[in-house]
Amino acid sequence: MRGTGVPFDHMNPSKVGVALTLTPHLDALVSEASQFARRFDAPLTLIHAGTSEAESNTYIQAAADRVGVPHEKQIVWNQTDPADAVMAAAAGAGIDLLVVGAYEGPSLGKRRFLGSVAQTLARRAQCSLLLLAHPRLGQHRFRRIVAVTDFSDSSRGSCEAALSVAQADAAESFHVVSIHTVFMEARARLAGAGDNMGRTFKEEERLMHKFLAGLPGCAVPVDWRVLRATTGFAACDFADSIDADLLVLPGHHRPEGQIPPMVNWALQVLPCTLWIVHDGPVWTARP
Repeated sequence: MRGTGVPFDHMNPSKVGVALTLTPHLDALVSEASQFARRFDAPLTLIHAGTSEAESNTYIQAAADRVGVPHEKQIVWNQTDPADAVMAAAAGAGIDLLVVGAYEGPSLGKRRFLGSVAQTLARRAQCSLLLLAHPRLGQHRFRRIVAVTDFSDSSRGSCEAALSVAQADAAESFHVVSIHTVFMEARARLAGAGDNMGRTFKEEERLMHKFLAGLPGCAVPVDWRVLRATTGFAACDFADSIDADLLVLPGHHRPEGQIPPMVNWALQVLPCTLWIVHDGPVWTARP
């Protein structure tokens, strides 16, 4: 795909933080967060909400040493609500991408249900969020990436950020998908001009072509698809069907960090690592 848009730098994170829990997954989570930060030459901050500062510092420092990860500092909070503590720490450190493990909830095959802390962060954090479904130790790359668009400016930014990862990782494929529902089709046929929520399948395809033409050129093969569905969960099913390892969604910055409906469905169960890319100033309200 050869586009005409701007270079890959519009939505790239400048400061990455990782929310850590003292679990057997700690080393893998630190390793994954460090690799993602290095893709953007961004510094990494380790964040942990715990009850013992000395114990947490020792535990987390040992993990960072084991995997050889450089980091700016450790922020350890002694508070009762870990999600609030992590958000306060991330806001204080100016984090614009927060990496979180999504493995505390139950699993269904490769799919992951989010734990309570990850759910809260996904719904309330006012920065971009990377939810790692299956963190791994060692170097690896994202092979198949799916980016969901609703043709907004936010979607453009999230797709550009995803393309930068695809380019850096020499991904095998990159898929841009949109969701066309029967509700949208019905509104297009019944409503008058000016109804932005209603459009036919053909109109959806035309918007997709226009959207793709505005993206930067990329050496990675780019596929596109308009998914006919009743809900946005079709994007998760599609990601699952192609064995994707990264699903990218726009976050549409909202008051108090609330996520849009098109992101909400993806938080029910993750088919793979999920990257929610916010497009506005971060931490504009008190966490």
